Amino acid sequence: MLNKNFLAFVACGMVSSIGDLLYFFVFSWYIASATHSVQYMGTIMLVSGITQFAASIFCGAWVDVWGAKKIIAVSNVIRALLMVGLMLVSTTQAPSLVVLLLIAIAFAITDASFYPAVETIKPQLVSEDHLSRMNGVWYTLARVLSLIAPSISVLCMNLLGIQASFLCMAGCYTASALLLLFVRIQKTQTEPKAKSGKWKHYTQSLTEGWVFIRNSRMMMTLLWLIFCVNIGANSNGLLLPFLMKSMNWDAQHMSYIYTWQAAAGIVCGSLLSVKSVKQPSFLYVLIGFLGQGLAMLTVCFSSTLVFLCLNFAWLSVCTALVNIFIRTMMQKEVPNRYMARVGSLFAAISMTSTPLSRFFTGFLTDRLGVRQMYFWAGAFEVIVVVVFFMLYKQITAQPGVKSQTEVSG
Repeated sequence: MLNKNFLAFVACGMVSSIGDLLYFFVFSWYIASATHSVQYMGTIMLVSGITQFAASIFCGAWVDVWGAKKIIAVSNVIRALLMVGLMLVSTTQAPSLVVLLLIAIAFAITDASFYPAVETIKPQLVSEDHLSRMNGVWYTLARVLSLIAPSISVLCMNLLGIQASFLCMAGCYTASALLLLFVRIQKTQTEPKAKSGKWKHYTQSLTEGWVFIRNSRMMMTLLWLIFCVNIGANSNGLLLPFLMKSMNWDAQHMSYIYTWQAAAGIVCGSLLSVKSVKQPSFLYVLIGFLGQGLAMLTVCFSSTLVFLCLNFAWLSVCTALVNIFIRTMMQKEVPNRYMARVGSLFAAISMTSTPLSRFFTGFLTDRLGVRQMYFWAGAFEVIVVVVFFMLYKQITAQPGVKSQTEVSG
């Protein structure tokens, strides 16, 4: 399964992931420390989430027209410049909400373009029989970086300060762009016809992507499941820094939880990368989401650091199962020439529930408390899984119509 292109692309993706991990850790802690308001952070996440959704609708077509490698390179360069901008903003005593929103919006657009470009290249690096192993390896390496990133984040903030931390992120994105030069893949994107122009090609790509999703029973089921689950599951990233604050803990304690999450993900991903799962089951995805909901629900009853670490470790295991199996199912269902447009539309539609969910999570948390929001977020996810489990036989009664979802030209 290992080859030169695979190793080079993994290095490119992992270095970029280091920048992302540092960004989400340091940026969230910076906002929490500077504003002391969940609603303030929720507003930023609302605007950036809506922006990412809007950009995700078109970014698959961008990949088709401009090419996956070029999109990844441009995304890395822009994010490096944004980190330099954040470094300058962090030097002010009172951060401007408008400036932070502008940076978050720009980051959301580039991040939305980065995902379908990466997913377009990944299936070209290995054979179809090794897709689940490749996803397992990718996820395991990402978890290894997650294990290291919290310690690096705390080290940067404690020894070098916020400004140096943002500069480290800029260096990661720059290095990722340079590593992409060593990746050699076959171009699969379709070029626009001379008479129609690129704009018509964008709209045509969007239409073809939606037709493919609509005609695939498996894709539509996953779409609705993820849409509903995201309402509760995505509250964790918003609530965790304020959970630490409510318990009078510092960034070091939050890094312990991130470390346990990463370690659990490494173990789970390593097991799934040893043996290839040729046909992932939709039932496994439901079980993974059920475990996520139960893990979030029980945070409400956690009072010690050890219990919280074990709780979030279990959450990470369930997340690993869901992540790897969903990606493998999509890579087997979607032909590579449709991967960018289908992947971007799928991500855009499935995440439409996330921005408003985070905004109202922030709004309600300031009034109800962090622990209560963890309980209700987890309970909602459990209810969603129970409903889909009751419909499981109807969902799987008719197999995915992969042979019928080819979009005629």
